[in-house]
Amino acid sequence: MTGKDLKDNSPDAAMSREGIQSVLKGMTVSCGDAVDRIIREKEKKKRILVSVDGPCASGKTTLTGVLAGLFSAEVVHTDDFVIPHWMKTPERLRIPGGNLDDERLVREVLEPWEKGENIIYSKYDCHGGRFVPADPIYDAEVLFLEGSYALLPSVRRYADVPLFVTAPWEVRRERLMKRESPESYKRFTDLWIPLENAYLEAYHLPDGDCTVISG
Repeated sequence: MTGKDLKDNSPDAAMSREGIQSVLKGMTVSCGDAVDRIIREKEKKKRILVSVDGPCASGKTTLTGVLAGLFSAEVVHTDDFVIPHWMKTPERLRIPGGNLDDERLVREVLEPWEKGENIIYSKYDCHGGRFVPADPIYDAEVLFLEGSYALLPSVRRYADVPLFVTAPWEVRRERLMKRESPESYKRFTDLWIPLENAYLEAYHLPDGDCTVISG
């Protein structure tokens, strides 16, 4: 079955595809390739992991929300796995992708997923500096891992479908300025964006295996 079949043969899926076009009307490239790739992988395996990476404010969360709705999927965000404050040493942040607590992400989410087990994990609350319980994930057939560093090699090895969302800096900057406070925007430009760029350059992302979507 292809994305066209899904649209033509399922009224619910057709409505969802219309929703994609409505919500993502600003995208210069259709997400149909991503839909088709997910469907192809789903035909091969009962359970698949879709990883959605890309620079900040490129549209990752919006795309993931629409696709997760289309596939009745669960979503885990890498923002919930940033390293705790006490781990944010200069040495750690010099590692490409070091801002992600990939060890905990693998232990709490990806290894249980691979084993077909229920996923019981915690979110790290950056503002409160504490861990809070997340809603458990039971019996999911499609899981989306969304956010920066979702294609870090230690994490990517679990992915069946790697997606990469991109957008021009001018578009991303406007989105950041709308959604962030002046102080937060400055922290993005001074710290988080350089860290993301170093990670993307170190691992040559997006690479040839990624399905690239322009946001």
